[in-house]
Amino acid sequence: MMPVIEFLQLPQEMLLQILMYLSPAEKAAVRATCTYLRTLVDHPSLWKNSTIILKSIGTFNAKCWDTLQTRKIASAEVNRVTLKQFKKMASSLPDLVNVRMDSCLKEEVLQGLRPLVNLEQLHLTDCSNLSDQSIFSEIVLFRQLTHLTLCRVTFSVLPLTSIVLLQNLYSLTLHSKEGFVPERALQYILFRLPKLRELSLAIGNMNKWKLSLCFNMPDSFVYAAEEQPCIPRLQLEKLELLNSGCAGLSANAFDQLSTLQSVCLRHHKYLQNEDLIEMMLLKLSNLTELKIEWAAPFKPIMEPIISKLEKLSLVGTVITNDTLTWLSESANKLRSLNLSFSSGYGEYMLKQLPCLFPELQKLYLSNTRLTEETLIVLASLNSLQLLDISNNHGLTPEAILAFRNITNNRVSLIFEKPMGSWYYCCY
Repeated sequence: MMPVIEFLQLPQEMLLQILMYLSPAEKAAVRATCTYLRTLVDHPSLWKNSTIILKSIGTFNAKCWDTLQTRKIASAEVNRVTLKQFKKMASSLPDLVNVRMDSCLKEEVLQGLRPLVNLEQLHLTDCSNLSDQSIFSEIVLFRQLTHLTLCRVTFSVLPLTSIVLLQNLYSLTLHSKEGFVPERALQYILFRLPKLRELSLAIGNMNKWKLSLCFNMPDSFVYAAEEQPCIPRLQLEKLELLNSGCAGLSANAFDQLSTLQSVCLRHHKYLQNEDLIEMMLLKLSNLTELKIEWAAPFKPIMEPIISKLEKLSLVGTVITNDTLTWLSESANKLRSLNLSFSSGYGEYMLKQLPCLFPELQKLYLSNTRLTEETLIVLASLNSLQLLDISNNHGLTPEAILAFRNITNNRVSLIFEKPMGSWYYCCY
């Protein structure tokens, strides 16, 4: 092994590259060893993709804030904070461009956002104590916003249409507290945000025609204080529909959504005996990713469809052997398949995956009962790069070792869900 003194003599750029591979906990351990490594660990390049979770701001001292300033933290998640504490965070972390607030907000705390003049992404996940008027009166001050998430809001027409003032929006999430978003107001803003590419809606019991109306060219009516020109066509690339009781979309809506590359249906109630999935594969020619998560079971009613689908997620959904076969015939070029927490198919179908989807590169089978025999069969997926077998306690170390030997360790195995780039502020 390289002596410590020689390790520290490596060029700083090389040491920083090495430290990038460490987890937040490992970085904290390295940081505690000496002054030089503490300085390296606090280098902004190691934290530019990290999000700090601030749970107890009141306990932070000046040293903590100085450390975070040195790291130039740009992304933060805030839980239950007073206005005084939030102002302290805003003044101490002027480089913040991404803020997520998960606690139930108060109006005075929302006003504390104003010093964050560089804010580009704002995610408010519990606005149940705020009126939409107070929310939008603050949000429209940040004209540079590219990502906006508003959850548990009671939306009304006039405040909602003020979103059109945020002309740089790339991603918009509107999850209503009552599961209702005014369709006319939504139609108005969608056709006046030229840069919008991602949209997530919790639409509740909105019927087919009301939902379709949102994606049709609006009539000439004015709600917003500052009128914006209407774009001729939507350019959405990603659409997510949550808690849907809707049974489909009109032909005109599909025409406006023809640029979609990714669709997610989550908690969809009426997939069984409807043709929504088939129509999506048929009408959305650019679709490469489809997510059907925690939804009702469905069965195909059409012949195989030629599709460009590369990613398919069926998390928490009842999916039969026949449906998987139909999907393989419609999307045999699939590169990513997620069957985590799903059911309805047998072990036999898992063994057929190498034949059904021979080009799979990523396969997620979290909480799926796997036998050693099935795992060995999956090793025949020659393009497989990642396999998620987390929450599966039936596999023995010997079975996993055999899989590694057959695949020559080319497949990354997930045994536990990774934390990603999120980290807690611990010193």
